[in-house]
This record gives sequence, C-alpha cells and structure tokens, in this order.
Amino acid sequence: MSKKREERANYYLYINGQAVPVSEQVYRVYQHYERKEEYFSYDLKTEKFQKDTATFLPSREDSFERLLETDRQFAVAVQPVEEQAVSSVWLEELLQCLSADERITLRKLYFEDKSERIASMELGISKTALHQRKVKLLQKLKIFLENMEKA
Repeated sequence: MSKKREERANYYLYINGQAVPVSEQVYRVYQHYERKEEYFSYDLKTEKFQKDTATFLPSREDSFERLLETDRQFAVAVQPVEEQAVSSVWLEELLQCLSADERITLRKLYFEDKSERIASMELGISKTALHQRKVKLLQKLKIFLENMEKA
C-alpha cells in the first residue's frame, strides 16, 4: 500500500451516514470550518466562567430568543410626537399640491407597493402612460421637497 493511500485511509468524513475517505488536507479544512460554525453559533452566545479570576465573562452576542426568555424589554423605534406632527402637516401640504391622478398614482405605486404593470391595469391606462405620470410626479415631489428645505 502506498504512503498516499495509507494517509488517505486514516481520514473520514461522515456524509449522510456514510464514511467517506478523504485526504488529510480536506479533513483539516472541514474541521476548521466546522469549529468556526460552532464558534459563531454557540461560543459567542454563551457566558463563560474564568477559573483564574473566578468571574463570569458575559456573552459577546446574544440571540433574540434568549433575550426574550429573560424578559428583556426592547425600545421601540418610534418617531417623537413632534416629528410625527410635523410629518403629518408636511404630508398634508404635499397631498394638497397634487392632482387627484397624482395622488392615486402615488398611493398605488408607493403606499400599496404595486408594480407599474398592475397599477396601470387597475387604472385602465397603458404602462407607458403610468410610467410618464410617475416620472412627472417624482419631479414634482423633488421640487416640493427642495422648496420645503429652503423654507
């Protein structure tokens, strides 16, 4: 038996319950990435006890599920009331400067998140006509926003 064949016979990976002989290099790379996966999925998420200092080292990362289990509260990302009020007034001003067709186009494409094809079918116009409306609407909104910044 050759040395290369002997070397290969000593390393196996189990794939779907079958022992597959592999080279030492393949085996080591597989083990390296298996350990790396264990590090990211377990080691970072658990606290450790340090024997030399007799203290607990907290985890560097924690899962959302584990935080929920410990009844942690999470801050809700909500705009302050003042910003909501200003946004509401700003949106009203914006909608008043738009025509009925522009408001419908804005609602269908951006608030209802419909594609141009579907929105054009619902409005009974061609896709090209809707696209042209959208381009004009976006230009109008850009001008409106620029004027708001200056004011």
